[in-house]
Amino acid sequence: MAGEDSHFSTAEESAAYVDTPYGLMSAAGRWYHIPEDGLREYAGSVLDHVSLDQLVRWADAWLESPRTIALWILPILLWALPLVWAVLGIVGLYCGWALASPSFPGVFGAKVVSVLRNVYLQGLYYASTLSFLAVGEQLAAVGIGLTAFVLFRWGIVEWALRSGLRVVQRQLYPLPVADQILRGLIVRAAVKYRVSVPQVDAITSDIIDNWGTETSADDSTEHPAS
Repeated sequence: MAGEDSHFSTAEESAAYVDTPYGLMSAAGRWYHIPEDGLREYAGSVLDHVSLDQLVRWADAWLESPRTIALWILPILLWALPLVWAVLGIVGLYCGWALASPSFPGVFGAKVVSVLRNVYLQGLYYASTLSFLAVGEQLAAVGIGLTAFVLFRWGIVEWALRSGLRVVQRQLYPLPVADQILRGLIVRAAVKYRVSVPQVDAITSDIIDNWGTETSADDSTEHPAS
């Protein structure tokens, strides 16, 4: 029912993010350079259909989508390709998705990756797929799969590639990636629910102002939660 999601309890919202004068810190450790009051003003009627709490959760999920997509595709590549090509392919997929995905966040996609990022679901998936590979005596593939699962889940892959990806992302997008995604989700939700967000340009301006003030905070808090 429209409007129900916009009336979450204060306890639920405080679990999703912490508001500061310079922006929001999400429960996943992501920094969004716009305070809650500003977001509520800019999102406007969108919040009659989906809560700010939910928008932040979706943005967090989309930010982690390179890891999520890579983890779900890797076992398929290990089964279908030689190991070297599987590893190169998953690294290429991760980097490509990390660079491209901020340009197309969407409500449906965010819902899907929100489910797929669940560590228990991923663990069950890896237990079944790697067992299948083990039955086929593809022990090297099993070892690579287990290693990759740990490296991705602990954020080591993101840490290793983050600096290089950031250089390219800053050339591609006018905003920090987290803000680019949250702004995009607000716009896509507005389209989905057929409402207007006339102050979207003001969002961009305020994010850039706060980004300049809080760059050090951004650098210290973008590391993903496992």
